[in-house]
Amino acid sequence: MRFVIGIDGGGTKTVGTLADETGQLHARVEVGAANYHTAGKTQTKKVLEDLVSQLLLQANFTLEDCIGSCFGMAGLGCRADREVIGQICREIGFRRNCILTHDAQIALVGGTGKLEGVIIVSGTGSIVYGINSDGVEVRSGGWGHLLGDEGSGYGIAVSGLRAIVLASDGRGAGTQLTDMMLSEIGLQKPGDLIRCVHGASIDCVSALANSVFVAMNDGDLVARRIIQHAADELVRAAQAVITELGPEQPADIILSGGVLTHQPGFVSLLRERLQPIAPNARIDLAKHEPAYGAVLLAMSQFPPVTP
Repeated sequence: MRFVIGIDGGGTKTVGTLADETGQLHARVEVGAANYHTAGKTQTKKVLEDLVSQLLLQANFTLEDCIGSCFGMAGLGCRADREVIGQICREIGFRRNCILTHDAQIALVGGTGKLEGVIIVSGTGSIVYGINSDGVEVRSGGWGHLLGDEGSGYGIAVSGLRAIVLASDGRGAGTQLTDMMLSEIGLQKPGDLIRCVHGASIDCVSALANSVFVAMNDGDLVARRIIQHAADELVRAAQAVITELGPEQPADIILSGGVLTHQPGFVSLLRERLQPIAPNARIDLAKHEPAYGAVLLAMSQFPPVTP
């Protein structure tokens, strides 16, 4: 039986799916991070090689019957990155019919089940990406936690931590975030944040975003302003993408990423703010995970050849 492989490689985890020519899944495997910018080329190759081996074992298939593959990877934003991952793919056996793209595209295809639309991603990081019926691609955001990622889990968490610092200095309003976030980290006072935060991973900091949502739901005005600002930043990015795509309004706007998946109130806030700029769009959470979007993208590019 012939099949396609779709892989979603991120900075936290990598998910692989294997489906037959009809799109029916036969295997799904989840392993560690595969962003070579942070994990390195050697580790990335090891992760991808292990992932593919597990997929083939689980489905009881061999790579010779693979008619196409799609690797949607965090950090595949430029030609040099694609060359690195392309070499890794060839070394692990993918020497033909291999799509290399960024993770936002496979998230969009998985989210809509189609090849066009707009996706707003708010997870550890954030990005808005769109593609129209002419194949024109536009993105806004996705600059990483140092230069951007507004509206992401990391951005929301850092805004919460900064609110604690401002309140401690007397430069900002008091907030429940002080007690809630310090307790979450296991600290006694704001002064302890300096050493803790500078030594923490991006994922650990991002996890603190949940405290900001809890505080907002408890009526904390500082937390509410942080969440509203995060929503506004994502909508600004979406408006930039929609404008650049052209006069034809997107049929679908997909909301994706861990923050949006787990915070229905944030989804409602975004829906409310998106409606004026895209009044005819369907605004929904993703239908399928990005790894399956990679499968759909591979199927669209490498259809089976009829004997």
